[in-house]
Amino acid sequence: MSYPAHFAPTPYPPAMPAPRKRPRHPEAKLGRFSVMDWVTFAFYVGLMFVLPLALTALLGDAAAEAEAAAADEDQFSSFVVNFGMYAILVTLTLFALGRELWRSFKTFLWYPWAKFCGLPAAWFATIIATAVLVALAAAASGVGLDGVNQSQNQDAATAMMQAIPWPLMVLMVGLMGPLVEEYIFRHLLVGKLSRWINPWVLVVLSALVFMSLHFIGKEWPTLMTGLPYLLMGISFGAGYVLSGKSIAYSYCMHAFSNCMALLLTYTTAGA
Repeated sequence: MSYPAHFAPTPYPPAMPAPRKRPRHPEAKLGRFSVMDWVTFAFYVGLMFVLPLALTALLGDAAAEAEAAAADEDQFSSFVVNFGMYAILVTLTLFALGRELWRSFKTFLWYPWAKFCGLPAAWFATIIATAVLVALAAAASGVGLDGVNQSQNQDAATAMMQAIPWPLMVLMVGLMGPLVEEYIFRHLLVGKLSRWINPWVLVVLSALVFMSLHFIGKEWPTLMTGLPYLLMGISFGAGYVLSGKSIAYSYCMHAFSNCMALLLTYTTAGA
């Protein structure tokens, strides 16, 4: 059928494809505490704190002297004991997390450059903030920077690093320890408790617990010795929440931080 030119139907333009919508950043759906969560938490508290404190209480000064002798003469035996405890806890943690650990690595598919660059950036920012705040605290208390001492926990870790080959320390301190601690302090104390409490409140509370547990049975934390652990805990917690409660991301932050500490310690020791 023919039409006059001015009545000819205007051909429709080809359909334009609808713009693809970027899916929302995933957030982990963690549910309630499981039996394995409670079992793993109980083993963590028992192996890391109750058992050492009980041995110290039962053996008294003999235990302290034996521990000091072991620290001076046989760091390897101390490492083996700690490695064995972490091996048990890592196994329990992997069973407790199940597929959640592997699912949480999907967070790197969203804004991958920001995620990967955030690992060294968060570590560097924490180092700078710690240095500035410790310097201010030292100046306010009238103590020079030369008078700022490390915590006993850090001294013990440094002594072990000087006696143990770095690959073994990377395995335990850089890879195994962060997984267990991120499971306890972020996945449980922030992720699962956020069903009832604001997650940012839990970030601060879990960081305080994270700091405190590094001093149990050793000494009372001070502003200058406790601040590094507190800021690290807040940094890891913030990364955990902002990544959609991804334990994989906070684990990578923690592992990166510990591995950098090991690298700096071994480098300066060999200088």
